[in-house]
Amino acid sequence: MPVRNAERYLAEAIDSLLAQDYPNFELVISDNGSTDSTEKICRDYARRDERVVYHRSDENHGAVWNFNRVFQLGRGQYFAWAAHDDLRAPPFLSRCVAALEARPDAGMCCAEVALIDNDGRRVDPWATIIHPVGESVRGRVRAIGLSRYWVDLYGVMRVEALRRTSLARPVWGYDVSIMLQIALLGAVLFVPEALFLYRVDPSKTVEQVASTLGTETHQGAIPANWSALTLELLGDVWRSGLALPVRLGLLLQLWFDLCVLNGLVGPGILHDVRPNLAAAWAQRHGDRFVALLAIALPALPVHNRLSRSLLHRLRPAGPTRARIATP
Repeated sequence: MPVRNAERYLAEAIDSLLAQDYPNFELVISDNGSTDSTEKICRDYARRDERVVYHRSDENHGAVWNFNRVFQLGRGQYFAWAAHDDLRAPPFLSRCVAALEARPDAGMCCAEVALIDNDGRRVDPWATIIHPVGESVRGRVRAIGLSRYWVDLYGVMRVEALRRTSLARPVWGYDVSIMLQIALLGAVLFVPEALFLYRVDPSKTVEQVASTLGTETHQGAIPANWSALTLELLGDVWRSGLALPVRLGLLLQLWFDLCVLNGLVGPGILHDVRPNLAAAWAQRHGDRFVALLAIALPALPVHNRLSRSLLHRLRPAGPTRARIATP
């Protein structure tokens, strides 16, 4: 559990983890220089329960650094990241571990997700949650390309599979990249029960999320950048080591899904591609300039303001949905 200034929901999140019916686990908490009561809450739990292991950094190194640190500090065959404000039902770990024990070839298991608000009440999603699960690498990659939530990073992963990924890199959407790399390695299993309760905050913006990822004094600021995320994901596929025909097919599929069909990523590309193109041109990175054009051109006819305005007018009115700032 990587944390920083997490006092509001922290005790509830820790309680849900300590209530797991799976007996053999440790809860590693890495505190990234909190200035509120987070340290006191964590030390109190560590005193009362030997399963809780608390580490503290006196400085804020950014969320990307802290995500990697908890993995480095952990022990065991399986690993799961836990956010300070999400909850898990008691059978979450046991069901996921049992599924992975039965399938040594699978790198990850996730569970169905229920969304909760700041008061713990269930809320409806504003888009379908698409899980990158199944036996087919094409199906798993397509699920990631079409998704807008990407919350399955909080599933249970096999440590040996996670070690084969890049872990968290200082880029916007590092969590999506980790999930994609896991999905490229092998089957992803699924428990069809809503055992993971993901908390949504309608007031949280993409900019606020991005501001927590890095710091000026350590990794540097990591702004929201959907064009960079798209190139990162395409690069993950290319570096996957799969057979060349398979990689080419997956690249084409992911390129189309992200740039054309994804209603979050496509508009994001159009929003930030211009400064990215200018930077690539100024730095004489011709290959990056061409790649940015390749993702912007298919997005333009679908996600420009006129097209989206017409689509919005044609779409029937529905109930108000909870919005989630991602990644």
